[in-house]
Amino acid sequence: MLRKFTVYVIGACLAAFVAAGPASSAGFPEKPVTLLVPHAAGGGTDAIARSLARAVEPRLGQPITVVNKPGASGAVGMTEGLNAPADGYTVIFATVEICLHPTMGNVKWTPADFKPVMRVNFDAAAVSVKADSPYKTLEEFIKAAKDNPRKLKVGGSAPGTVWHLAALGLQEKTNTQMNIIPYPGGAAPAITDLLGGHVDAITVSAAEVGQYEKAGKVRILAVMAPERLKGFPNVPTTKEKGYDLDMSTWRAFVVPGKTPDSVVKVLHDNFKKGMESPQFVEFMEKGGFGMGYMSGDALAKFMVQQTAQFKPLLEEAGLAKK
Repeated sequence: MLRKFTVYVIGACLAAFVAAGPASSAGFPEKPVTLLVPHAAGGGTDAIARSLARAVEPRLGQPITVVNKPGASGAVGMTEGLNAPADGYTVIFATVEICLHPTMGNVKWTPADFKPVMRVNFDAAAVSVKADSPYKTLEEFIKAAKDNPRKLKVGGSAPGTVWHLAALGLQEKTNTQMNIIPYPGGAAPAITDLLGGHVDAITVSAAEVGQYEKAGKVRILAVMAPERLKGFPNVPTTKEKGYDLDMSTWRAFVVPGKTPDSVVKVLHDNFKKGMESPQFVEFMEKGGFGMGYMSGDALAKFMVQQTAQFKPLLEEAGLAKK
């Protein structure tokens, strides 16, 4: 009798195990989750990651540990995240550079090696000048660039990063020649030089110059977005001015490619709820960051489009691998 009962119990347990699917997805998560941020602490990417982690923890039922792994414009951290176990316990907060590094030959992977979870935000590039600049509109700035080839100094970010490409894209779409100055340190030094009068314009995000615009120190001539930004309703888009230019940085959750779909769904559903929480929405609005949700499937297609968009600009700048 005991033997029959034991066999019955074992059989029932096996049946339940099979029904539950892979062990990697059953009961997920059962321990803390690491959110790997491939950029330094204190920046916009880090701030968004930490704010969202706090909103998601009570929903996920496990602590979320934010770990910064900066280096090579995100390549170091994203590579480390890709090489982590594909069990959902390491989530990478990827940025637009996930589409740039492969084209430049900086990494051995492509965006397709990751499994997208969801996009969180996007922040469009802005053509900004100092408040006392003689250029009051984008038209005036473009006219000056055409009248004075290679004279106007335009600051971006490190070569091959998104704000550098925004400056290149502006030059290409307006058929002008500008003196494009890359800033390896990113937006902060570019803004400092703009305020100091060392460059004529910069092409960093509207979110990054927002506080200076509100303080009356910077004038935003246009944003490189499909439509006007919620935080800057009076600033026209480049499209309104006749230039089909859509350039932005963005942040998204991705995981190693072999992560089970059931685990990805748990991550997606909980992070989406956290993204919709009042505390996170308030954080984004105060910081001037753009909300930009995109599902995993849509994000996969978006990354293909982004790679195709950036490739010719990188080739023109001599930064694409041959």
